[in-house]
Amino acid sequence: MIRSPLIAVVTALLLGCSAEMKQEVCGDGIDNDGNGQTDCEDRDCTGQPACVPPDYGNCAKCAQACTTQSACVTSFMDERPIPLCVSGRCSAVETFIQPRVILDTQLNWGGVSLSPQSGTTRFIKKFANDGTPVTCATVFAAASDRTAPGAIEANGNLIVQGLDITRVTNPMLGQGITYTFVNTQTGGDYLIWTELWGGPPSSSTKLPSGRRFGYGCYETLPTVAPLVAQDNCPSTTSDAGVCRVFRLVMPGPEMP
Repeated sequence: MIRSPLIAVVTALLLGCSAEMKQEVCGDGIDNDGNGQTDCEDRDCTGQPACVPPDYGNCAKCAQACTTQSACVTSFMDERPIPLCVSGRCSAVETFIQPRVILDTQLNWGGVSLSPQSGTTRFIKKFANDGTPVTCATVFAAASDRTAPGAIEANGNLIVQGLDITRVTNPMLGQGITYTFVNTQTGGDYLIWTELWGGPPSSSTKLPSGRRFGYGCYETLPTVAPLVAQDNCPSTTSDAGVCRVFRLVMPGPEMP
């Protein structure tokens, strides 16, 4: 069969148009448009979701693989915000904020002979690194050793959203303990865990020393409504923030 010149020209044009109409499908591992560049190598994929690297934030170990939060943290006391282990990668994408926590110790600690010298407040996620739910009972089990102030961080499965430590004196027990600025970060799904310790903060670890005298745990709304950037307590009148204040009643001392 002999084609006419006109049919040959039309066929060539149609084939050419078909080739030009092909577009690169970003992320399927195929050079769809046949230009020798596959997926994110192709300029057609520039800016496409499949070719935009995830934002892991800025921290010393951000983007590194992880299975526990401690694998992402250089110092729980000094990094702001505290890096988290999210979907197997270290990240620090939330906003660092400082709300205020006021512990009412008058009701259950007034007249108690114990003399706490330091207190801790933690914001702990209600889900663990392995995805299991976290409740006050979960945290208590992890922190059952009353002589191990860093047990929660050492646990590995718990996720600490915020941590702060303050000195405590006897007069404070009668008027309430105020954490003026608690170092934490934005986000929801957390509970609050507080402790009072017999010894002062260690000069090396910055964690309390001695024996734990008591603890409190708070996991219900509205107390633990999600934290947002506007909850930051301003350190000066010109700072942004409306200062979210957590007012918590501290339970009495732990039994010996």
